[in-house]
Amino acid sequence: APVFSTTDMVYRKGERAVAKEIRAYTPDHPVAKWIADGDHWLTAWVGQMCTPWQTITKKTGIARERIDELNDDAEPTPDELEMLAELWWVTPEGLRRSIEEAKANP
Repeated sequence: APVFSTTDMVYRKGERAVAKEIRAYTPDHPVAKWIADGDHWLTAWVGQMCTPWQTITKKTGIARERIDELNDDAEPTPDELEMLAELWWVTPEGLRRSIEEAKANP
């Protein structure tokens, strides 16, 4: 399983360091609003976090074909949950909760 800290420094060219922290998935999380509006969980995370498919594949190691399967309602594995949660700065439990909410609100 990937190891990550709750705070890392993110550098953008020409900018000062930006501290990013794991954010709890709560009803006021921006992704929760997309899901409440009926978006698929993966669409909501990709859209809100502005994550291109290529970036997901590169940073998580999840194959593009598998991402397509997840987008077609395949169940993510615990390892996939960990990798996607790390990418989107949320806990795996929070990501799981967002998936459950999306399934309950098609």
